[in-house]
Amino acid sequence: MNGTGVADKSAPREEVEKRTQYSVAPPPPESSVEAAKKRIAIFVAHGMGQQIPFETLDAIAESLRAHDESLTGRREKPTSTSVRAGDQWLQRVELNLKSGADQIEAHVYEGYWAPLTEGRITLRQVMGFLTGAASNGMKIARKTFKRWLMGEYHAFPTPIRILLYLLVAAATVGALVALNSTILAVAAVRTLFSQRPWWLTDGLFADLTTTFNAVVTTMVVFGASLLIAHLIRRPSVPVIARKIWGWVTVVVFFLTLLAIILAGVSVLSLLFLHVRGNVAADAQLWQRFLSKDWIDHFNARFDSWGLWSVLAVVFVTLLSWVIVLVPKLGRDLAEPRGRVLTIAVLLAFAFVVAAIILVILRFFGVLLPWSENLATSTHGIAWPLLVMASAFIRVVLVQFVGDVAIYVMPYKVDAFNDLRKEIKDVVYKVAHAVYALKDKSGKLVYDRVIVIGHSLGSVIAYDGLNRLILEDGAAAPDQILNVVTRTPLFLTFGSPLNKTAFIFGAQGHGTTEARESLAASVQPLIQDYKYRPDQWINIYSPWDIISGYLDLYDLPGSTSSKKVNNLADPEATTLLMAHTEYWNNSLLVKTLYNAL
Repeated sequence: MNGTGVADKSAPREEVEKRTQYSVAPPPPESSVEAAKKRIAIFVAHGMGQQIPFETLDAIAESLRAHDESLTGRREKPTSTSVRAGDQWLQRVELNLKSGADQIEAHVYEGYWAPLTEGRITLRQVMGFLTGAASNGMKIARKTFKRWLMGEYHAFPTPIRILLYLLVAAATVGALVALNSTILAVAAVRTLFSQRPWWLTDGLFADLTTTFNAVVTTMVVFGASLLIAHLIRRPSVPVIARKIWGWVTVVVFFLTLLAIILAGVSVLSLLFLHVRGNVAADAQLWQRFLSKDWIDHFNARFDSWGLWSVLAVVFVTLLSWVIVLVPKLGRDLAEPRGRVLTIAVLLAFAFVVAAIILVILRFFGVLLPWSENLATSTHGIAWPLLVMASAFIRVVLVQFVGDVAIYVMPYKVDAFNDLRKEIKDVVYKVAHAVYALKDKSGKLVYDRVIVIGHSLGSVIAYDGLNRLILEDGAAAPDQILNVVTRTPLFLTFGSPLNKTAFIFGAQGHGTTEARESLAASVQPLIQDYKYRPDQWINIYSPWDIISGYLDLYDLPGSTSSKKVNNLADPEATTLLMAHTEYWNNSLLVKTLYNAL
């Protein structure tokens, strides 16, 4: 296919067919669709963070398609199409799956809400959310957590580890704020002003540099441990080896948090003592803890290794681009048409790159003998590295935690109330259209609709399913969708539903029975098991700090067949990264495929 969507006549037909994995069907002439023997809908809500349109839909469709091929040996070509439902167009992927002697047609839809939260929250608001959640959580953790559930106001004992988790989390957030503020302040005055302010003495700058060198070192070690954990996630590596390394990663993660917290305390102490204390301008306070020779050796080694590491990363990145681009360049030069233009653009690009390199080398004095300039040109390399790390952490907090903050702050009056309603309405509207879709005869298209939610999407899908059930109960007889009986499975994975319930109950001075009962009045899924789908399966991992075992949605000791079935994913074993590893593991796709 070329860029216009027309088949490329220069390529053999067999090659075109081989690389064309999907077919695209035009929209039907009417809003209804043809009836089918067995047709099932899958509605998925994506998780937090910036999402590419249809990315989650594609992940579900491709996983099912690959699993079906592994079982049946056949690989059907899916169809992408759009159908009209009322006043909206729904995009879907149509899959033909084999189940014994039967053919099942599965249609995958997505509730896409990511653009609504883009750029709507600031870092200050995110930090306020984290600080408030930790503070409220610590208050309720010392008491008994209560929640309205299945017709009663039930008390849940709060494990002491929750209080300890929250204390460490609050200390880490505070330390990050202190480190980030110091980095930005010092970097700004050192870069923008010709003269340093009186308070930024040589001794203070040296002490801060030593502190940040230690922080960067622990972060690099932790990043390396995560990379190794990710690389050994393959069938050839025994599970026990992955678990052992997982615990090594946990230890390194703890040491990294400890280093960040201690660095935050140290930075505040250093600023106070150097500015307000009776300390000489060139005095280094770290030398009172460790010897001057050890500190100088550590900083020199860090600067040297840091420089070479940065150069190695740049070299590997450039090499990877060269490996990709050289074959493409050879292909373009082999074509008579546009050859002269390609050579001209190549020479111009090479000139620009050479000019940039020359300017950098001149500015940093690298053209002078290395022995004379290496120490001075690399001293304090932790500062630019930390500025980049700070920018990266800011993006992560705003993009990921920011989505959670926007959606999970209904416990107080805030600026996101309207936005939260908009997110719920967007997802609900698509879900309702899927349930209500009818064929030409007026019959509902789908006998069954499976609802899936990942991460924050599980919270949004939970709210949407509750609203569908509520409105079903109040609908006119000819408008009833029978949501409960038509939903065989509610599948959540990487879900923070337990944590959001705790955050809601922990706000202010604790919860009350009246408020909890009012909150439950719009959640039929926790009012009575008769409102539950046949199955609610929750996939989680102990290595995923966002998700968890859902135990706040069933009374302890419940024997109902509709209680939450919590399944630990044995393949999601990478600390932190486990939150996204579910997509590539067998448990998720097998659970969904078996339900189909």
